[in-house]
Amino acid sequence: MCRLKVTLFLLVHVLIWPHALPAQHTPPSTREVEAFAERARSEAHIGRRRPVPTQILKDVIAMAPDQYDPCDQRERQKLDARPVILRSGVVGGLAIQGRGFCYCSATGNCAFWIYQRRRGMYRLILETDMVQTFGFLKSRTHGYPDLVTWSHGSATERGAELFRFDGAQYTAQGGWGEEYEYLGQTGQTVTPAQPRITSHFSDKNALPLSGSIRRRD
Repeated sequence: MCRLKVTLFLLVHVLIWPHALPAQHTPPSTREVEAFAERARSEAHIGRRRPVPTQILKDVIAMAPDQYDPCDQRERQKLDARPVILRSGVVGGLAIQGRGFCYCSATGNCAFWIYQRRRGMYRLILETDMVQTFGFLKSRTHGYPDLVTWSHGSATERGAELFRFDGAQYTAQGGWGEEYEYLGQTGQTVTPAQPRITSHFSDKNALPLSGSIRRRD
């Protein structure tokens, strides 16, 4: 009898106890994404070129495709390094973009890495590709600047992706498409003053506030 009461008690609590609901994500509005895309284009910056450290050079060359003509030893060393500047002005790592036949497609989209620098050593915290241009924003997450990369789609189209540091690595937050020319409703060619934006964000919280600093180290 006692066991039956316990069973009924547990059954009732399972049936009526409020269950945790899955997290609800609200996509940003078109205007919010348009404003962020415009801000990213105006804010994005990169520092002066830096020499590629030997450790990173070895790592990237090891990840390059097997040697083939014209991806020879010289081409495998064509890398562009830019500093990742932390909130304090200290260089916290390097952004590495591949150049040449080994790392880039015919359309100019290239392999891309970010290495974090700590105690004189480098650790890979982002590896992606399809990057034609990139830039760091004024907003920061965990002390590291938010990053936007752009890829070349065609003469009139580009894709963009936002990355933010989560404390361990840079992770993709979403992106958008940019159309610099398209067909209007009546079939005419439209060349807007600002590109038409198509959002690929699922959560408005992925967009950093202007000049925001999210979570300190």
